[in-house]
Amino acid sequence: MQKMKTLKGVVPVLISPLNKDGEVDEVALSNLVMHLNDKQIGGFWALGTGAEDMNLTYQQRLLVAKTITKTNNGKVPLILGAGFFSMQDTLNFIDDTSDLIFDAYHIMPYHNLLSLDRIEWFYKYLADYSPKPIWMYTSANWGRFIPPSFVERLKDYPNIAGIKFSSSNAVHTEKVISLSDENFQVITAVVKQFYSSLCLGVRAGTTVEACPYPEMIIKIYNYFISGEFDKSLSAQRVFNRLLEEMPEAPGKDNFLKVAEGKYILSLKGICQPFMSGYYRETTIDEQKQIKRVLKKYNQL
Repeated sequence: MQKMKTLKGVVPVLISPLNKDGEVDEVALSNLVMHLNDKQIGGFWALGTGAEDMNLTYQQRLLVAKTITKTNNGKVPLILGAGFFSMQDTLNFIDDTSDLIFDAYHIMPYHNLLSLDRIEWFYKYLADYSPKPIWMYTSANWGRFIPPSFVERLKDYPNIAGIKFSSSNAVHTEKVISLSDENFQVITAVVKQFYSSLCLGVRAGTTVEACPYPEMIIKIYNYFISGEFDKSLSAQRVFNRLLEEMPEAPGKDNFLKVAEGKYILSLKGICQPFMSGYYRETTIDEQKQIKRVLKKYNQL
């Protein structure tokens, strides 16, 4: 079992570009990976919720995994999602992808009524099964809340490399970050609190917003690690104001903040704005609003 590379900086949650027929756009996905690899990113979080993973078929996810790993080719650390509603699909996906070039799997138990005892069993079973390291992944938006005490129990279990702890609760976040050591990594996911999480000691943060706005988020990180804390905080506030001026309706309808990002990436010629299944795309009026905001913040 391999040791996980250390994640530092901004880790984009990769979106899944689609064509008008709802199929994975391999060329656009490769273009996105190459585009972000040209930035100062700290790695990739692939096939997460921002990738519309729950709305993609098994074969579509497999194609996404093969495309991303081939294009990245080990350039930056890559954590690949293997979370399915069916545990057998998770095991099959691990079998079907374990020979690809990436660093670890991330897995969220989507059955949100499982007890913490069963979730503990679940992660231990997968850690024993997988030939690559396993990352735990928790978000109260998607599943049962995993408390810091749970993380503390599992952090030293063999082949568990870390956790993505997505919570706006600063007290819980600080406690989990404090559990980091050379064998266990913690990354956060609330982009509006990236500066705050850096102050609490996190070394890397992941967000789907890093696909359309990589430079703005990387600026927060670079100022922070250079000791220019006032500039880092200012960059965080500017970014938060941009997000607040974006249309609210797509995020309310989809819950995911992805339709807006895909539209922005379409303006950059990287992918098309199509969403999967029950998720909707941005309207003409929303697109006009997005363009106004991007122009205001010099992002066009």
